[in-house]
Amino acid sequence: MKITITALILFLSPVFSKSDLGPIIVKANLSGRGNQYSDINKVKQDAGVGSLGCLYGYLDIDCPIYDDATVTALSCYLKGKPGKSKGGIFMSNDLENTGASCPGSNVAPV
Repeated sequence: MKITITALILFLSPVFSKSDLGPIIVKANLSGRGNQYSDINKVKQDAGVGSLGCLYGYLDIDCPIYDDATVTALSCYLKGKPGKSKGGIFMSNDLENTGASCPGSNVAPV
């Protein structure tokens, strides 16, 4: 019986990759245009959300957000500020910064 290295790796990978974390789900993205990296860092700092890993896309910058507390903090901080249509920093679940994920906001979540 001939076993290739690829077959052995595929066979053993479920054994060594057990994790109780479950799937990692992105709740929202903090986004801006490609030239707004410093603005995104200022928003993260001012909102007190710490460091989010940001990725450069084709036209913009996306910073994935994995927890609800960070989504809430950013939504409240960005509420009322210029959104996507006005060239501002925005979240993927609230393109115009209406405070959709901010408690006490009168806007229904998207």
